[in-house]
Amino acid sequence: MARKKIKLITFDLDDTVWPNKKVILDAEKTLWNFLLQKVPQLKDNFNESAINKIRVDLVEKDPTLKFNLTKFRKEVVKELLLSLGLDANEAIYYSNESFNEFFKVRNKVQLYKDAKIILERLHRKTLIGSLSNGNADLEIIGINSFFDFAINSKDVNSNKPSPPHFIKALEHASCKPEEALHVGDCPVNDVGGARNCNINTIWFNCEKHKWDEIFPCDLQARSWKDLYEIINKNFILEREDV
Repeated sequence: MARKKIKLITFDLDDTVWPNKKVILDAEKTLWNFLLQKVPQLKDNFNESAINKIRVDLVEKDPTLKFNLTKFRKEVVKELLLSLGLDANEAIYYSNESFNEFFKVRNKVQLYKDAKIILERLHRKTLIGSLSNGNADLEIIGINSFFDFAINSKDVNSNKPSPPHFIKALEHASCKPEEALHVGDCPVNDVGGARNCNINTIWFNCEKHKWDEIFPCDLQARSWKDLYEIINKNFILEREDV
């Protein structure tokens, strides 16, 4: 089978470039520990059901919050603190400060083995972009130099698997869908979303999950080394400025 010519590779970030579950749990713990120290009365009013109700109410009032996790997280904390009797200025201040603590930990990620070196190699050969529903900061993490652009949900007012992430990436690269490749860990958000836009896909499956979707997955990688070999075997990478 002839290799396809590719002008763009896009990557999901969380659980594709780095494992994410523990990072988010640690960041959440840091946020609430900070708030409990600064707002002691929160201890007797802290429960998941109350927080979930605030989340639901906020999204009902402003559905775009689903696409801006930074603003959403700050608004949840602010509304919770207002419900405890803090004035607006205090609530806003502590929601911002607690998010800052969250964000420090949220970006202390440990990349998957070989991810950094392979991103660097790929970036020499073709355009590289990130497509994320999250709010990780590639500059803080220290790998922004390997990406030509980064698209988050707030940039397109949408979440994968909807098309806007993928369409905007194609516009950035001025390439056709068949000239692009997307790599991600989620069968629905990444593989399904990209395929719906006629973009080539590789399922990053380091956890060795079973494929449960109704359509088969032809290409899947179990590690970043595996991913690099699959890309070289199936695609020819082109970069206009190389």
